[in-house]
Amino acid sequence: MKRTLLSLLLATTLLASCGNPMAKTESQSFPQAATDLNGVTLTVWQSNTLQAGYKSLFADFEKATGAKIRPEIFPDPYESNLLTKWATGTRPDLMIFQSTASFMRRLDPAKNLYDLTGQDFVAKQRFGLAKTAAVLDGKNYGLSLEPPSVFGLWYNKQLVPKPPTNLTELVSTCKTIKRSGATPLYDAGGDQWTTQILPFMLWTDAMKAGLQDKLNDNQAQWTDPAVVDALKAYKSLVTEGCFNSNLKTGTYAEQQEKFVAGQVAMIPQGTWISSDFVKSVGVATMNQNMGWQALSTTSPTAAYSTTFSVQMPRTGNAKQEQAAAAFLKFASGAGYQHFVDVQKQAPALTGFTTPSEVPAATQAAYAALESDGTSYPQLFAADFGPFPTYMSKLINGSSTPEQVAADLQAAWAKSAKTAGLTGF
Repeated sequence: MKRTLLSLLLATTLLASCGNPMAKTESQSFPQAATDLNGVTLTVWQSNTLQAGYKSLFADFEKATGAKIRPEIFPDPYESNLLTKWATGTRPDLMIFQSTASFMRRLDPAKNLYDLTGQDFVAKQRFGLAKTAAVLDGKNYGLSLEPPSVFGLWYNKQLVPKPPTNLTELVSTCKTIKRSGATPLYDAGGDQWTTQILPFMLWTDAMKAGLQDKLNDNQAQWTDPAVVDALKAYKSLVTEGCFNSNLKTGTYAEQQEKFVAGQVAMIPQGTWISSDFVKSVGVATMNQNMGWQALSTTSPTAAYSTTFSVQMPRTGNAKQEQAAAAFLKFASGAGYQHFVDVQKQAPALTGFTTPSEVPAATQAAYAALESDGTSYPQLFAADFGPFPTYMSKLINGSSTPEQVAADLQAAWAKSAKTAGLTGF
């Protein structure tokens, strides 16, 4: 889902967590799932862009159990609006929320959420989600039903017979494609949010080599040469004419249109774009014309980020909590295959089948998550500001790569201090 990356990187202000006066201590054991749910209504907090799979899952749960789901829908910006209400002490029975550590920290999960570590449904999670999604201080506070968002290079098979796997090859491929008359790369500077993806990809090698851990421990800064070099590389591609001529005003919608039409050879994007392509051209055409390739500065390593997870707040109402536990059991068991089929995604849990509607390129991205050494999670402990805004300034020439890196560091330091992270 394209909102995920946008939400993760645009959050600049940490909202103070507020403990629920009704909440019990974390020593309270996970509730036994209820078996009789007639007459029970579960309140679920969700975004206004909730995907169809979740809505189908809610309907299936109602039909199977006799319970009712009452969605409480938050408008954009979803995360900040939900956190504002969370800070009042109000709690839903379940919530579908971001699973990164920076967001989890704002929920004060040890006090306010049930620890799901050790539950069967958490152990079934694929792609390392049990260790990376909704995890804080070694404990798991969410059930991830979606695979991570994987960032990589989508390419036209006819225009790019051999896709680049590193920055040097990307530059060379760009020059070759320019001679053919096609546009090598398209980015959406008008929408802004897409412009952060390629830098994300390029600095993944450095993050994997230890920079991410050093940033999280305040042993390094965003002005590190690897970050600056990633930004310089992006700017160089702009200067060399590798991007679309309307880079400053381009849109996500046009990025898709031009790529589908064969006018653009490559686009750096997340796997969320796959569903848009399926709707516009179908799986068969995608399999014929589109490929996916992991790429970083020196290696074919894919960056990825966890998405939403289902979290279970402590409400102090035993009956409601037992019903919420029953939903998690259903969502990860009897109801999950239909969820996957409706979502048209690879299953995030073991024991389920990938639908035929998942294109080969998308499956290649997911395969990178399960291959040793070919992917690395972006797990930042704090926020680094409105990166798309900084990238816009880089593109229009009002900021240098060094200035963008300094802006990232300033936002990071402020965020970490506000969150009370150790060492900041």
